[in-house]
Order: sequence, then structure tokens, then C-alpha cells
Amino acid sequence: MNGVLATDLIEVTSDPDSLNDGGFWAVSTTFEGKYLFAKFATVVRGASFPETGEWNGLSEVWQSSMLQPDFEDYVNKIREQIKLGNVYQVNACRILSTKISKEISIAPLFSKILDKNPAPFASFLRLPDIEIASASPELFLAREGSHIKTSPIKGTRKLSETGAAFSDKDRAENVMIVDLMRNDFGRICKAGSVKASQLFRSELHPGLEHLVSDIVGEVRDELTWPLIFTEILAPGSVSGAPKESAMNIIADSEPTDRGPYCGALGWIEGESANLSVAIRIFWRNGERLKFGAGAGITWSSDATAEWEETELKAARLLSIAGGFQSDRWPFGVGLFETIRVENGKPQLLKEHLNRARKSAGELGFEIPSDYEIMDAIGSLDQIELGRLRLTFGENFQVSIDPYIDASHSAKVGLKSLDFSPETKRHKRFPYTSNLNLLTQARVDGFDEFVIVNQNGKVCEGAVSNFVFRIDGLWVTPELGAGVLPGIIRGLIISSGLAIEAEVDESQLSRASHAFALSALRVAQPVGELAGRKLQEDEISKQWSDKLREILHAHSIG
Repeated sequence: MNGVLATDLIEVTSDPDSLNDGGFWAVSTTFEGKYLFAKFATVVRGASFPETGEWNGLSEVWQSSMLQPDFEDYVNKIREQIKLGNVYQVNACRILSTKISKEISIAPLFSKILDKNPAPFASFLRLPDIEIASASPELFLAREGSHIKTSPIKGTRKLSETGAAFSDKDRAENVMIVDLMRNDFGRICKAGSVKASQLFRSELHPGLEHLVSDIVGEVRDELTWPLIFTEILAPGSVSGAPKESAMNIIADSEPTDRGPYCGALGWIEGESANLSVAIRIFWRNGERLKFGAGAGITWSSDATAEWEETELKAARLLSIAGGFQSDRWPFGVGLFETIRVENGKPQLLKEHLNRARKSAGELGFEIPSDYEIMDAIGSLDQIELGRLRLTFGENFQVSIDPYIDASHSAKVGLKSLDFSPETKRHKRFPYTSNLNLLTQARVDGFDEFVIVNQNGKVCEGAVSNFVFRIDGLWVTPELGAGVLPGIIRGLIISSGLAIEAEVDESQLSRASHAFALSALRVAQPVGELAGRKLQEDEISKQWSDKLREILHAHSIG
């Protein structure tokens, strides 16, 4: 932790009286009040974290202790308790977990965290029955002699939102926890010594900005560590106010214990200490790796926004660890390629990798070698017809799922949108806005939309490129209108099956045939466009057959 490296384990105990011997003790407490203390014989300061080897990333799905509807119900339950006057603020949390081999240490993950997500109180603890890798940004207790300090965080937003003042909700919540921590310190400090030395300080962290305040005090001479722990644990910023009422609501509402998450983590040596609030931590017991995410709930909280805050807090670190969300998408941001697997072979793989490498060069992502990619694909189950997804973010990940071709023509509506064409140049995740648009199309009774940009130009769909037969000529909209350079789209242009040109919305009324294009579906005929029936005849069949012929000639697996 911060260059303090302790090795040569002497003793592990749960007895806080042991801390009074003046030795160096690593400390981990659970949110529920259990203690774990480990005494070490050798302590080196100014040390680097030992070499650990590479972290290869996880490959399983992360499961949440609460799904979004349950978490939002929990938030609204807290708001009801606030309305009744039983509590002012509660920190609501959920636990994500995934499978991990018991032979794998998370020390390499911590090394990667130090590189990719440096945090003021990053720390790693390995004991016989537990490993913890923390990227905590929050100080729970710093002590030197009688002087103590805590720096609670309340208020979190994306770095893209910096510049304006934090919201009234964030500031009100911060003040509540400052008052709570002043009260906690008041129970262990000399009269008149407790004060908020700094209020509403902004701290920048990887991807996030936090609202932080500092409280200081002088510990009473007669107090020992057991008495201090009794009075101030669990940390106020991750429990609520009043603390006892908040803790009761948490115990009644959260389906699993938080364990070391939201406890204290760090070290104590005599009257010196550095303890963080154990947030943004990974911890493992046996073959389960866990990670917690939470949000402070006040009367002004919006349940969906609070869920999204837990997603925001988790995304960065889970993208570093690897693994998938429940919908099989990775965490964080990056590039992806969706590839059709036919007769067990990936189609147009070379073209997909070329596009990914071009985007990676422009956006700064890393793409593994062809050998590494082929090796990863080769380790997957063989599927006759499937969807292969390659993702390139903090980790390179692959997944494959069975796929069934559509047996019907597409019903397509028109959708006008304002956007920058530059946002369409790369195949990026999160893909949420595209998938939400596709969902909207389905709700409106369509299979897909044709998007018309703010200049009246036809561009693409939610998840498709398009080709139209207009006045006897096959045309696909130009990239400059806001079109992803789709793999099938590129193939029909290079093979002479279509030309690229500007397409006005008004020209769609003259389209006689159309196809929705994607690497997965290849070419799905459009049977209806904006309420008008299109032709599906021998012209469509000949065009589609020719595309299939060209596709198979290019797809050598």
C-alpha cells in the first residue's frame, strides 16, 4: 500500500487487542463488523509492488446480487424510509461475482490496476484464505500520534461532466456524511479538536471526479485501537445517516453480506495508521471473485440514475479484470467485431481484423497478433452457425453463441436523428444506443430503422447498413452521411454489386428493392419500407445469390 511492502507473516488473528503491541499489522474489517489482522515481520518502505506476471483477463459472466429492478425497488424503499423520517441517507450496494480458478492469484490483476487505474489508497493483501486487490480512492483513517484524519467521498460523476458545480444532491449528501464523521470522531477525540478542515474538495480519478471533504481531530490519550474501532466502524460514507438506522435498513434489504467490501483496509503500527475505505475492491474466497458497487441514496435520488451510478463505478475496474456482463458484452469501452460463423468457419475474418486494426490505430486501442486471435478462436466450441464476437478494450475477449438466420423479410421504418457523422466511423462498445434504437424499432412494430440524418440524407440502421435499388441501380449510402464502414457493405462495393452515393430521403420513394446488410445476417431482404411494399422477386434473388457466391469465395475460414 503506497510503497509499504510487508512480508514474512507471523500471525493472523481477529483480536483487536493484538494491535496494541506496536508491531506492523495489516488490517481488513468487514462491513458487518468482523476483524482480520495479520502481523508481518519484515516491512520495507518505498518499495515497488513485486513482479507478478501478466493478467490474462477473466472469461466468465459477472453475476449481480441484485438485478436492476430489485436495486431500484431498494432505492425506492430507502426513499420511503426517508419520507417517514427514519433515516436521512443510506448507501445502497450490490455485489458482483464470477468464477475464478483457485490456482489463479489476483496479484497480477492488482499490478494491472496500478498501471491502468492508479488510486490514492491502492493496496493488496494476500493471506492463506483470502486475497484482496483494492483501488480505493477514499481515506478512512490516517493517524500519526494523536492526530487523525478522514476524507469521506460523496458525489461522483464522469470526467466529461467536470467544469460545472456538483449537484445540490451531491453537496447535501456530502454534508450529511461530514456531520456523521464529525460525530464519530467526537466520540474518540479531545473536546473541541474535531473540525472539517476542508469542505467540498474536488478530486480527479481515472474516468471519475469525486466530491471530498476532510475532517480532523486529536484522539484522546486513553483510547486504544479496540475502542476506536468500536466507535467509528463501519465507515460512515458507506453506511448512512443516522448510522444505526442505515445499517438496519441495509441488513434487512441487501441479499448478501458485503464482507470486506465497505470495511476498512490498510495497516496499523503503534500510533501510526493508514486505513482506506474498502471500496473499488476485488476479493476472492476459493473459486469466487467478488466486486462491490454502491450509491448514496437521499430523498432526491432517482432510482434508475442510482443504478447507473453503480454501473459507472464498476465499469472501469471490471473492464480491467475482464469477464462479461449478463448480456455477454464486456465492461468499459473498446472496439468489437461481430463475425458470422458458417460450417464452423469465421466468415471474412481478414476483413474484420483489418477494420479493427484501422480503428485501433486511430483510437489508441491494442489489437493482439493474428496468431493470438486465431488461438483464442480455436479454443472456443465449434458451432455450425454462430455469432463470434471479438472485443478489444482493456482485455481481448472472445465469445461465440449459436445463431439462427431470419426466415422472413424485414419491415423497416424511417427515423430522423441528429448526430455527428464522425461517431459512426468505428465499431465501438458500449453499443447501448444502437441496441436501444433497435429496441425502439421493435416496439414501433419494425424489424429495423433506416436513419435519416439532420441534413435529410439516408445513412444506416440501428445495427445494419442498407442497399437500395433506385431507378434500376443498386446504391448504398456514402460514409460521409454517417455510415459505419460495414464489412458486407464494403464487399458489395468492391465486387461491383452496388455503388456508393449520396441518398436523399426523397429518393427512397423510388426504391423498388432493398436489403439490410450485416456481417451476421449478410443480406436480409426488405419487404416493407416506411409503410410501402417493396419487391422480392427474381432480381432480388439473383443479387442475393451473387453476394453469397462472392462471400464464400472470400471466406476461407
